[in-house]
Amino acid sequence: FCTIVEVGGLVFIIAVGVKFWGSVDYLEVPPQAQGSGIAGISFIVILQGAVLTFFSFIGFEDILNVSEEVKEPRRSIPFGLVGAMIGATVIYMAVAITAVSVVPWQDLAKSPAPLMEVAYRAAPWFKGLDRVFLFITIFSIGNTALLNYLMGSRLLYGMSHQGLMPKLLGRVHAVRRTPHIAVLVLLGIVTVLILAGGVKQLAEATVLLLLSVFVIVNASLVILKLRKGEEKGGFEIPLFVPALGAVVCLVLIVTRIHGAVTGTDQAAHVAPLVAGGIIATSLVMYAVLRPKEIR
Repeated sequence: FCTIVEVGGLVFIIAVGVKFWGSVDYLEVPPQAQGSGIAGISFIVILQGAVLTFFSFIGFEDILNVSEEVKEPRRSIPFGLVGAMIGATVIYMAVAITAVSVVPWQDLAKSPAPLMEVAYRAAPWFKGLDRVFLFITIFSIGNTALLNYLMGSRLLYGMSHQGLMPKLLGRVHAVRRTPHIAVLVLLGIVTVLILAGGVKQLAEATVLLLLSVFVIVNASLVILKLRKGEEKGGFEIPLFVPALGAVVCLVLIVTRIHGAVTGTDQAAHVAPLVAGGIIATSLVMYAVLRPKEIR
C-alpha cells in the first residue's frame, strides 16, 4: 500500500504532463555548466549532479533483508533487485522529462515545491491538488523515515550481537521486546545529524557514505571472483561489472570532494566532513570492538 501511494503520485505527474513532452530543448544547460563533456555539458557538473541523484536509488539493498522469506533467493533476489532498479530508473526519467517539459528548468530551480508546481500547471482543473500532494508527501517522508529508523535500530542491535557494537545496544525491552537502547541511541545520532546540516548536505553525506560502502563491496567481489577455490553462486556476473562499479563509485567520491575543496560555497564542505567523521568514528569503533578471532 505504501509503495502504491508513493508511486501513484509520480505516475499522476507523468500522466498529466506527458502531453507536454517534446516542447522544450532537453539539452539546454546554464552557461556555468557548459563544457567539453556530453552534449556540451561539463563532465564535473555531470558527476556532481550524479552524486546527489544517487540518493534517489538508496534503499534497494534493503531487499536483501527479506531474502529468507523468498523462494530460491539465490536467483530471485538478484533479478528482483535489478528489476526494481530498472523500473525506478524509468519512472525517475519520465518524471524528470515531464517536469522540465511543463515548467522551465529556471523556474523549477527556484521553486520550493517543484513537483507541486508541475502538477498545478499540468492539471489546473484538479481541485484540491495541494491537499492530495501534501498527503502523499507527508506519507512518503514519514514512511521512509520510519522504515529507515526501524532498520537502523535493528542494524545496531544485530551488530552488537556480532561484537561490532557495544553489548548495551543488544538489550531488548522486557515488555515490548524491542531493542529500546538501540532505538534511543539512534535517536541521539539522528538529532546530531539534523543539527549538523540541511537536507541537501545530509543527503550528499549519505550518498558519500553509501558510495564508500559500494566501493568496498565491489572491490571485495572482485577479490572473491579472482580467488581460487571460491564456490560459485546461484547468480554470477562478469568480473568487469564489480570492477567498473568500484571505479565509478570512487570517481564520484573524488569528484564530490574535489568540488567541496575547490568551490566557494561554505555549505559544500558539510557533506564530506559529516561523511568523513562517521567513517572515522566507525573505523575507531571497529578497531576497538571487533571480535578477537578477526583481529
